[in-house]
Amino acid sequence: SYDQKTSEARGDDDKGRHTTTSRSFHRLPMGGWLIDTPGMRELQITDLRRGLNSVFSDIEALADQCRFSNCSHETEPGCAIKTAIEEGTLEVDRLKRYHKLLREELYNSETLAEQRARTRSFAKIVRSSQKIRRSLTGKD
Repeated sequence: SYDQKTSEARGDDDKGRHTTTSRSFHRLPMGGWLIDTPGMRELQITDLRRGLNSVFSDIEALADQCRFSNCSHETEPGCAIKTAIEEGTLEVDRLKRYHKLLREELYNSETLAEQRARTRSFAKIVRSSQKIRRSLTGKD
């Protein structure tokens, strides 16, 4: 049982209301943990690489066996990861989770300059596509 104050969801959009005002940890009956962090919309994990190497050591070891050191594990011949998936010794979902965490680590470890460059690059693409759309539709 938790001693957390709760409130009803808002009537207009059925979303929750901020009720708690202090952070807390709660052990769940099935063995996990619930972290209540009022006001926080996102919790980023940084410096994840060492943990990934440990948890996904099987994938790291397979990647080391690939024919090419820069193997993307997509179409290259001699890819140990593709072979493991085909043989059923590596689950596709496990590889997807590994790749998702690698992307998250890359995103979370970007410097401020790298974040700004990525944002500028994306904004440039958006402006370019808007310009093309306007030229095709004849709208300014």
